[in-house]
Amino acid sequence: MKKQIIISFLGLSIFVNASEFYYSNGNKIELSQVEVSQTLGTRMLNSQTKYYKTATGKSIGVRDDILVECVANKDCEGVLSKYEITDISQLTDSIYIVKIASDKNVFEFAQKLYNDSNIKLAHPNLRKIRNRR
Repeated sequence: MKKQIIISFLGLSIFVNASEFYYSNGNKIELSQVEVSQTLGTRMLNSQTKYYKTATGKSIGVRDDILVECVANKDCEGVLSKYEITDISQLTDSIYIVKIASDKNVFEFAQKLYNDSNIKLAHPNLRKIRNRR
């Protein structure tokens, strides 16, 4: 009985402490959400931005947009039309920025897109925190 309780508690603590992640150059980048202190004006502009820290201590922000690159010779807008996307902006012939509903998890949605065989790359559009010198 004690073993079951310990295993259940361990499983629950792992689930509670699960962090977000994305892939960059084939490497899994683990993230943990953090609070960032900002001035009131900056906070108003960035109210939709969620901030995370990587395992190396690098701070990044994400919103509800994803950078997507389709496989060569594919109609990317056609591929993306089957997903619940609120807006598509084309950056180059094969690279797009797609917006999703703000109530969706941007990391899970990026993974869903990345798993599509017609999509070469999909990860959240990252925002870096600017530091004053």
